[in-house]
Amino acid sequence: MANVLFSGTISAQAAAGETVTIIVTKPDGTKDTWTTPTNAVGAYSITETYTVAGSYSAVASVAADTEYAAATSPPVTFSITLTNRTVTLNVTLS
Repeated sequence: MANVLFSGTISAQAAAGETVTIIVTKPDGTKDTWTTPTNAVGAYSITETYTVAGSYSAVASVAADTEYAAATSPPVTFSITLTNRTVTLNVTLS
């Protein structure tokens, strides 16, 4: 299991509260869609939990408004690995 922080900024932002959409493609090809608002300086962040090991890809986008065109980030890839565990065995002769 991993908590993944998605964060970034919008370069030209008119007001706080613009919605950023983050689409995450999971190892099995299915997609999660998350939305989060920007703050007063155009920054955004959201943390989500993923439990499946493998390679993921994420993009962030913002819709067009009356002043600015829509924009999409380049894809960012990340991997989640399995957590190590140990097994013990006790043998007792009687």
